[in-house]
Amino acid sequence: MTVLTQPDRIPPKDASPLYTYAFLPQPDPELLQFIQQTEGIQQPVQVVSPVGSRIAAAVEPMRDPESLQASDEVLVRSALRHDQVICRLFTQIPLLPLRFGTCFLSAEKLGSHLLARQVEYEQTLAAIGGRAEYCLKGRVQPQPQPDPQPCLSGTAYLLARKQAYLQQQQAQARQEQELSALQQLWPSTWPIQRVDPQPEEALRLYFLLTPTEKQQADSISQTWLAQHPDWQLDWSTPLPPYHFVGAFPAPDQLRDPLR
Repeated sequence: MTVLTQPDRIPPKDASPLYTYAFLPQPDPELLQFIQQTEGIQQPVQVVSPVGSRIAAAVEPMRDPESLQASDEVLVRSALRHDQVICRLFTQIPLLPLRFGTCFLSAEKLGSHLLARQVEYEQTLAAIGGRAEYCLKGRVQPQPQPDPQPCLSGTAYLLARKQAYLQQQQAQARQEQELSALQQLWPSTWPIQRVDPQPEEALRLYFLLTPTEKQQADSISQTWLAQHPDWQLDWSTPLPPYHFVGAFPAPDQLRDPLR
């Protein structure tokens, strides 16, 4: 195992576990310096790669990964920093992000994993090259519910309540139809992941898009909004491809203390 910050050094077998942020193509010297200038959870990020590998890993030696869950505050701060590191690196190099808490037990385990899955990771990196993940959140503005006038009584009041109920049912049916149409709105060639929406959301989709495709998505969104004024569509900034890669090590290769 070669540590790129010190190419002639082989990490000792009793070295700390390696907290691992992402897998990436072997960086050139300029990118290597950029990565080394990135502050990790506890210390600057390093780049590790086995001899002969075309894939590297952004890591941070961490003697006690369990310390990341010492308290809720530490856990949240560490998770936020994990995401910030990946996002910073992604601005300069394509990568396969790993979930928060991923640690390899040793440099040897990490090296064996990278060599064993090198071709798979190269193919995945090539497939996502030039693309970024975008989250689309869809919301529908709540419609005021008509209440029967208090002055009504008897049959007139019951009819007014029935009318209000029918209007509410019609609005819900229309929203469901619009939601279905919105989900089918996008080109079938685009990679899209549907996930359960959060409270107050009607829709949440993740896209993996090139810059040109993102411009097309923006145009489609504007046309939709012009035709459906009750809807609100919010796009995220470019993100690493969290929802589109399966670059997670096999269980016997790593230590995942936060699961």
